[in-house]
Amino acid sequence: MAFRFDASIGQLKAPFWMKTDSFGRVIILARAHDTLVAGTPYRIKYDEFGPFTAAIAKDSDTYRTGIAKLSYVGDAIAELIHGGYYSAMVCGVSLSMAIGHSLFISGGAISDSGADFDDIGTHFAVSAATLANSQTQAVVMVPEVILATS
Repeated sequence: MAFRFDASIGQLKAPFWMKTDSFGRVIILARAHDTLVAGTPYRIKYDEFGPFTAAIAKDSDTYRTGIAKLSYVGDAIAELIHGGYYSAMVCGVSLSMAIGHSLFISGGAISDSGADFDDIGTHFAVSAATLANSQTQAVVMVPEVILATS
C-alpha cells in the first residue's frame, strides 16, 4: 500500500492516484475519517493531504464515491472500490432495484433513480441485479466525479 507519514502533522497521507485490483476494479486509497464498515459506500473528498472519506450526505462540493473493501479504523488508509462490480453494497435503506437503474444520493441517503443510468453527474452506480426491498444491492460502480448532491 502506498502512503507516507507526515511527521510535521502526525498524519498518514494517501496518494492522489488510483489503482486497479486483481478483479479490474478501480481502487482509491483514502484516509478514513472514522470507522469504515466493509461494503458501505462513502464520499471521497480531497484536501492538501490527499483523499479522505466522509459519510454519505448532502454536499455542495464535488467528490467521488467508493465502497470500503474491508472495515477500517479512523485515520487508517482505506481501499475503496470506485469503479467496477461489487456484489453486496450496503445501502442503509431498503430499495427495490431493477437491472440498469442508477443509484444516486438524495436527501443524504442512497436512492434509486427509477430509470436506467443516465450519467447526469450525481449518479454513482448501476444496479446489476433485480432485488426487492433489500438493504444490499449488487452494483457496478461508475468511476466519475459527483458534482453535488441535494
